[in-house]
Amino acid sequence: MFEKFKEWLVMTTTGAPKRPVLDFTRRVVMVNGHQYAVRMATERDIETLIEIEKRIYGVAPWSYAAFRLELQRPHDRLYLVVEDDDQVIGFMGMAVDWYHYDLHITNIGITPAYQKKGIGTYLITTAKNIARHLKLHSLSLEVRVHNLAARKLYESLGFRDHHIKPRYYLDNHEDAVDMQADLLNKK
Repeated sequence: MFEKFKEWLVMTTTGAPKRPVLDFTRRVVMVNGHQYAVRMATERDIETLIEIEKRIYGVAPWSYAAFRLELQRPHDRLYLVVEDDDQVIGFMGMAVDWYHYDLHITNIGITPAYQKKGIGTYLITTAKNIARHLKLHSLSLEVRVHNLAARKLYESLGFRDHHIKPRYYLDNHEDAVDMQADLLNKK
């Protein structure tokens, strides 16, 4: 509690505290025996991210403008893309809630032909590592109540149901389960 008070005091007397720019160095990774490149998303990637969402959901829940705004916030947003032979096949967005010490996965999408190959697991594990590096206490995300496969995956990665967000999704007003992984418990 005292740490939050100190942060509030600094903000009210000197302006907002300096936050690190979220950065990620491009790297080549092996996921289930296949090589992929992972790098930060850029504005040039937005059309591809929207196309991936359309392939997954039928319609893209995020607009070009929404992605663009996210990419313009380097102190509290980080978007990664996964490439196979220089083609973007997946992505994950993250938002830091500095007040609650939480890294929130805003969206994650893997092209259907690349699903169930460990790429989503790799991205979530990367998010956990980033959150720990930033000394955050938790990792969170929302998932559709009826998306049992995704919920099972998230549970296997240490997420637990936190609460229900009624009528969360705009397309069909389905409820979302807010899930959290405790990062202080070194699992």
